[in-house]
Amino acid sequence: MGTLRVTAALVALLALAQPFLAGGFLQGTYPLLDAHMKAAMILSTAVLLTVIAALLVWRLGGGPSVFALRYAILLVLCVAQISLGFSRVLILHIPLGVGIFVMAEKFVTDVFRLKPGAEAAAAAATESAEPTELAEAQA
Repeated sequence: MGTLRVTAALVALLALAQPFLAGGFLQGTYPLLDAHMKAAMILSTAVLLTVIAALLVWRLGGGPSVFALRYAILLVLCVAQISLGFSRVLILHIPLGVGIFVMAEKFVTDVFRLKPGAEAAAAAATESAEPTELAEAQA
């Protein structure tokens, strides 16, 4: 769970940096365009690492699968975003960048809100409650 939190936080910070790098370029600091491109590559790598961490939390740790799905979708969007950026399709690149930023920030808050073992405890409570309910229904 710790690795998922670290990688999710890294994704959120990198997504936060992207608009500043792009804005600096648009304001006339042209080397920031190269920094924006490199940061996008690092962001995509961080999202991939987060997908792997989320898969491990889900499959090995018994955590929810939703984080793996969310970050997999975010990875696909990041790849599309890089493609749109290289193609200079800014009419789609900029709104998609805003969406990626919002998703990254929302996802990291959800990751940090998850209490380790909470889902397993809830499932165990549900399983232990079912036989009691069944016995009461038969009586």
